[in-house]
Amino acid sequence: MKRSVYATAAACLILLGWTGCSRKPAPAFEGSGVLEATEVTVGAKTAGTVDSLAVKEGDSVGRGDVLCVIETEKLLLQKRQLAAGLNEVRLNIQNARRAADLAEESFRAAEKEFERIRALHGESSVSQQQFEDAETGFLAAKTQWENSRTSLQALASKEEQVRLQLELAESGLDDATLRSPLSGVVTQLYVDRGEIARPGGPVASVADLERMWIKVYVKETDLGRVKLNSEAVIRVDSAPGREFKGRVSWISQKAEFTPKMVQTKDARSDLVYAVKVEVANPDGTLKIGMPADVTIP
Repeated sequence: MKRSVYATAAACLILLGWTGCSRKPAPAFEGSGVLEATEVTVGAKTAGTVDSLAVKEGDSVGRGDVLCVIETEKLLLQKRQLAAGLNEVRLNIQNARRAADLAEESFRAAEKEFERIRALHGESSVSQQQFEDAETGFLAAKTQWENSRTSLQALASKEEQVRLQLELAESGLDDATLRSPLSGVVTQLYVDRGEIARPGGPVASVADLERMWIKVYVKETDLGRVKLNSEAVIRVDSAPGREFKGRVSWISQKAEFTPKMVQTKDARSDLVYAVKVEVANPDGTLKIGMPADVTIP
């Protein structure tokens, strides 16, 4: 009886062991692609001659660092001219305000005198001519006061106009200094000192090489093994034996045919989903356009 129990238990252990050994972990996804980086092309905002270049290709720059300065002599002269015009308008406003104050005083005095004469005229204590003279003086003082206020308002509008023109000139001066929109490396310069920059024309390209990314294509049957924020491993031929840690940052919601430039084990005509993997590149080993292999466990 004991032998039967032992035999049964042994058989169960063997069966469980065989079943456990037969369970294999899900295979990792493997793909290939080309490393890319966030690259921004900085364009000129104003036309002019390139006065100076503050960087060379391959230089590291921080966000806001100067890349290029376009000649600003004409803009500086325009700014000085507008500043002088604004000062003149403000002096005229001071004169106009004093004139308006005097006109108001004259109007108040004429108004008071007219009210007095009108009261006396009602009592027949003054002549009709005196009443009409007082009324005429009152109306003239009122018109002069209203005109002085209108002139003051016109000068205030002129001040605002010149001030806005001055701000526009200052904005043009700011636009003449081109700055990097991000921290990275200058990958290309499109102009040289002395060349003419045109509005919207490219001046320099800056790439963020500390955080790169690679796009791989996953078949629908393998898509279940790839999750957003999953860890990934990137390898490149230029750094044999080294692994770069990455993260799945984006998965396309739309299937597409595999691009011709992508090599896969299956036929290129298969429908696949694009997957973007970000990878840190603190020491600059990874380069734009470098082929790489991606493994997503």
